Amino acid sequence: MKIKILFIICNLLIYSLIFAQNITNTLGTSGVFKIKDGSADYLSLSQSTGYLSLNRSLTLSNTTGSAIGVIYKGADRFMHNYGTYSTFLGISTGNFALTGSDNTGVGNSALTSLTSGYYNSAIGSVSMVFNNSGYRNTALGYGSCAFSRTGNDNVAIGTESMLGNLFSSTNPSYNTAVGSQSLYSIVSGWYNTAVGYRSMYNTTGHSNSAFGYYSMNSNIDGWGNSAFGYHALDSLTSGQINTGIGWYAGSNITTGSLNLAIGNNSRVPNGTGINQVRIGDNYVSYAGINVAWTITSDRRFKSNIVNSNLGLCFISKLRPVSYFRINDEKQKTEYGLIAQEVEEVLKQEGVDNSAMITVTDEGKYELRYNDLLAPMIKAIQELNTENQNLKMENQNLGERLSKLEKIISEQNLTKEIQSVEK
Repeated sequence: MKIKILFIICNLLIYSLIFAQNITNTLGTSGVFKIKDGSADYLSLSQSTGYLSLNRSLTLSNTTGSAIGVIYKGADRFMHNYGTYSTFLGISTGNFALTGSDNTGVGNSALTSLTSGYYNSAIGSVSMVFNNSGYRNTALGYGSCAFSRTGNDNVAIGTESMLGNLFSSTNPSYNTAVGSQSLYSIVSGWYNTAVGYRSMYNTTGHSNSAFGYYSMNSNIDGWGNSAFGYHALDSLTSGQINTGIGWYAGSNITTGSLNLAIGNNSRVPNGTGINQVRIGDNYVSYAGINVAWTITSDRRFKSNIVNSNLGLCFISKLRPVSYFRINDEKQKTEYGLIAQEVEEVLKQEGVDNSAMITVTDEGKYELRYNDLLAPMIKAIQELNTENQNLKMENQNLGERLSKLEKIISEQNLTKEIQSVEK
């Protein structure tokens, strides 16, 4: 009987070891579970801390699907290397449908939609999250290059840099964005470089360069523009080939093109105009150069060439004045004209559309003194003509006077002879 009972107990133990579903081992207080080889610990589990220590390498198979070579955090994939030479680290980063190669994703949902893209590097939560077939892109920062699907050769560094448009059917390429929200709403632009917070914030344009906080912040589809400085060209929307260098340089240009603004708060006269150059703001007190300015004057640059209708009459009506410039602390005396008064004289002479006078978008008057040269030359010519006429008249008078004197002299001589004869 005892042998039979022992046999039954052994069978039950064997059955429980083979078919048991749960095995529970409880460590005592401060106990340590170890797997070791002699004196070398391979793995240990401390009861007091709950830490599992692995003193050798952890080997995983290359990821070939959701069940092989994947480390999960809860139900979400956390680390794997699915694809060829690709590495993914972060909650829901990468996927198991990738055919592209050499991709790296680090961060929550980075490159989670990638399919055939290759040579992409995305570091940051939801960086390049919607990219599927784009290639050779680099994104660093939360939401960087998030909505680009097929764009290529982009570099986005900074929170939401090159974020893009979720509903866009086109994708930007060959762009570089450095700074939080730089190229933030880019849709289809290319060859753009934006460096600085919110630089070139919104664009479908191409071949633009913006360096500085809020530089080219309003650009939509302008192209070929260059902005260097805090808020430089920050009102530009669709202008082309403008250049703004300096703090708020060209900040009033909106749809204008081919304009150049250099210096602190330099603003061209007309924000929608073309081919304007402005150096410095209204407070510049000195401008100098070693040689005289050379002004283009080739006949081939001009049309409808006629003699000037402004001359001595126009010049005579101008009021030369002396004055102090408001921004000149030393109150040095300057000489010139008042632009509004010149405009009135021009109107009196029948000239209503003269480039001599410029009125800015702010209503401030500017005068192009160079244009006074031609009327002054004509005035001198008119005076010279009058002088020559007077000389001729004087000469004629002199000749007539000589003749008169001769006649008088002859008459006097005749009288004297007659007197002697008597």
